[in-house]
Amino acid sequence: MPGKVFISCGQRPPREKNIAEKVGKLLKEKFDLDYYLAFKIQGLNDIMKITEELKSSDYYLFIDFQRKAKKELPCSLFTHQELALAHHVGFKDIIAFQEVGAPLEGFLRYVQANPETFKDEKELLEKVEKEVADRKWTKDYSRNLVVTRINRAGPTPYSDHTGSHYEYIWHARVENRRPDAAAISAVCILDYVILPNGEKSDSDDRSYLKWALQKEYQKTILPKDYGLIDIFAIHDDELGIYLHSARDVIPREPISTHNGMHELHYKVFSESFPLLSFGVQFYYQHNSRTRIKLMDKIPQMVKLIK
Repeated sequence: MPGKVFISCGQRPPREKNIAEKVGKLLKEKFDLDYYLAFKIQGLNDIMKITEELKSSDYYLFIDFQRKAKKELPCSLFTHQELALAHHVGFKDIIAFQEVGAPLEGFLRYVQANPETFKDEKELLEKVEKEVADRKWTKDYSRNLVVTRINRAGPTPYSDHTGSHYEYIWHARVENRRPDAAAISAVCILDYVILPNGEKSDSDDRSYLKWALQKEYQKTILPKDYGLIDIFAIHDDELGIYLHSARDVIPREPISTHNGMHELHYKVFSESFPLLSFGVQFYYQHNSRTRIKLMDKIPQMVKLIK
């Protein structure tokens, strides 16, 4: 979901934890932004979880609390490690705050030479609100590609290297909401299908899917623009759910011929953007004598899974 803020700060109870939760509440209530508060790293799985959350976040907010105990570091080492991870996954525009008295140490010194200082909770919340407003952080922005909706086209004639059919075709709209970077050579594959009986079936067809309204299987999505992917189709003269892919197999085989609810899960990749995963729920029912009439009822049975 676009508009997510990764909040990196100490969460030692009660003070740091309470302030962190108030910052998150402020972001949600004032700006309608979602947020993620990282937990303390205990092992490799925690590191992987934090890395995944960083990659899926759109903004990064760093808060460096002062710690006054004599036998420990005067700041949170954990948050400085997160800051290094954030820089590694591509965050450039970072909002950083540092409590008066905390040392300018560690990775902070290299990526944020002059963090905004604060002396207490009240001042921090005021400065967070002002800085987020000044930077124009919005729920509509995303560092990542975003699938926003599924549309149906047809019935329409369709031809490719595997043959010609009369089809209904479903498209996924993939948006690039960044104003500064194009999604170069974007490609999409069907990763796996969950069949009506609950069985997970990896897709045998790992080739690229076709981008709508063009003959190519790769596409550059310009800044503040979008593209449509043919994610699946139904043929008028054959049973089953089909792909428009680059796979050079004739005749093309369906990915499923089962009646019932399917989940189709996809991956989209392009240069300079994190991997995007999305899925759709699709209720398929075939009847060779009345297939066109049945297909006219199907649009209400397609749901995007984010």
